[in-house]
Amino acid sequence: MHIIKELNKVKNKNIYNLVIDDKTYTFDEDTILEFHLFKDKEIDDDILDRALNSAKISSYYEKALSYSIKYAKGSKEVYYYLLDKGLDINSSHEIVNKLVERKIIDDKNLIKAIIYSLIKNYNGRMMIIEKLKIRKFDSKLIDEEINNLDYDFYIECLNKLYEKIKHKYDKFDDYIRVNKIKNYLYQRGYSSSDIGILDIK
Repeated sequence: MHIIKELNKVKNKNIYNLVIDDKTYTFDEDTILEFHLFKDKEIDDDILDRALNSAKISSYYEKALSYSIKYAKGSKEVYYYLLDKGLDINSSHEIVNKLVERKIIDDKNLIKAIIYSLIKNYNGRMMIIEKLKIRKFDSKLIDEEINNLDYDFYIECLNKLYEKIKHKYDKFDDYIRVNKIKNYLYQRGYSSSDIGILDIK
């Protein structure tokens, strides 16, 4: 058996330092309440192990929460972040699922926001799809949101990009100039059908 000798709240945080026997452990408030970890209480090895595991999961949850909000990360990005931090597969899934259930992670809305931002910064559909795949978003969600993008806004941004770059190639003859403009737009991820809408002269 182990005896909880001290229980001290860390200032301005919902965590506590507990002295159990002669060792100091840190637990979050939820774990304290769940396992009734109060001063002078005796606990066995099983309770201590379960409480330590619960506190570890809570700590990783806070890290995942901060990471997902601060850097606008999707579910798979957070999942792999937790694995990289040393958390096991099952616990990583559990934390991600909890964040999804609480609407903290919302891949669908995040993809929409990313697509809007990328269009605004003159990225074509092919480039957008590639960037979303790199971020490990679900392919079906990517396809769905790409198919539902604001096409008028997309073409408006493509036209703005064309107006912005077309004079860079004025020194070339017509054939080379048109091909250089098209190649530039291809590199930005625009398709032949996108480029075909422009009146490139």
